[in-house]
Amino acid sequence: MPLQLYLAPQYGLSPHHGCALPLPSPTELLYAVGGRRAEGPVCRLASALSESYRLESGPAGDRARSRRRILIAEINAWSSQHLPAPTAGVRVYERTLGELIDVIAAGAARAFHLLGHDDPAGELMHAEWTRLAELQIAYRDLVHDIEIGRCCLPGEPHLRATRPRRVAGTGEPA
Repeated sequence: MPLQLYLAPQYGLSPHHGCALPLPSPTELLYAVGGRRAEGPVCRLASALSESYRLESGPAGDRARSRRRILIAEINAWSSQHLPAPTAGVRVYERTLGELIDVIAAGAARAFHLLGHDDPAGELMHAEWTRLAELQIAYRDLVHDIEIGRCCLPGEPHLRATRPRRVAGTGEPA
């Protein structure tokens, strides 16, 4: 079952279009990038990202890289439309949702590729699966932080109006 964003008024959160839409749970996202059937728009896009990494080494490599940029933009557009708009002063996460899911998809593609091509007890296998687990935790923490209003994603339209303008080169408010 997808994780529902709880939009508590005390956090100043309000969804676009008057309703909260689900983000996939960390497990659902991992299933999606691992090639399992994906439910919901974010999981379907994440699955397509992971598939593009599997295709990248073949003759369709350039198309896969180009498609990946489009998929990342689609995830970011979805998040801008469906995730809550935070109040001013909230910490901005260092990546967009699309960028984070792209990193997770790349890690999943490497980790799952190793299952068929490397020593299951080897150091590389351990390193890739550990990294994938760390990325899954980062995603879980981001979802939680958005849920409670602790942070927001970069590039969302409402942030452009709430960030103070700076004088170029000085860092001083305009």
